[in-house]
Amino acid sequence: MKTLLLAALAAGALQGTAAAHQRFIRSVDDNISASYRLMDFHYVEPSDTCALAVCTNAPQTGYFDRESGLIGGFQVSASGLVLRDRVYTRVSYDRTSGYVRYRGYTQSGGLVPDGVSGAVISDYGVRLGAAFLARGVMAVPFLEYGHHAWRRVVGAGTGQAYEEDYRHDFIALGALIQVALTRALVGSIYASAGQTVNPAISVPAYNFSQGLGPAALVKAGASLDWRMSDRLGLYAAFCYTRFSYGQSAAQPSGGLVIMEPQSDTVIASYEGGMRFFFSG
Repeated sequence: MKTLLLAALAAGALQGTAAAHQRFIRSVDDNISASYRLMDFHYVEPSDTCALAVCTNAPQTGYFDRESGLIGGFQVSASGLVLRDRVYTRVSYDRTSGYVRYRGYTQSGGLVPDGVSGAVISDYGVRLGAAFLARGVMAVPFLEYGHHAWRRVVGAGTGQAYEEDYRHDFIALGALIQVALTRALVGSIYASAGQTVNPAISVPAYNFSQGLGPAALVKAGASLDWRMSDRLGLYAAFCYTRFSYGQSAAQPSGGLVIMEPQSDTVIASYEGGMRFFFSG
């Protein structure tokens, strides 16, 4: 009898713990949040593309342009579990700005080994998925739509500075896994893959505007949430994004023939911030 009683108490305790963990996952996904974002930005225009179909103009360095550096900014987001916790929703917006190192070439072909470019990068995204929650674990297959914009000031601080504006939408399929590690900690990981939609570039100074062609896009990330109280929590996150732009068509402009080469972009972002929970 004593053994049965102890087993029943243990089972009840486990069920209570699992229920508490599930309540915490629900609260983590029913919040608004704000964070500081540090972005490690890497952009390259490799010279394996023959600009204007003339392969002899490929530079010996192996690239037309390279930019990299750390820039800071913020992210705000809101998420929720709706329709009896069966549907996961999330919207987010982030903006970072600063200066990055530029290594490339002038319009006349002169090498710029240690230049500076200004960068303002903004993104917004919307996720919608089906939520499957059981025993302190939640799985969410989701569909994501978003927009990315990069205002690039080449030659910042010089008399030859000019602005280039890149932009694209994207659509991707992904999956999110969340695990209640304790009653106060939740770990999350996600990954998604899709493609850019309507990528384009414009250069106002040269009256240049062209599409860049869709390409693959991948994203992944991880986060850790710490619940300090019923309403407040802290979190830290890492996000990785990689995408490409295709070569544009050539366009005459002011006696010049301008084109945009193929390029690759890799972004690693580090976030730390606070969440306000709507449910206790």
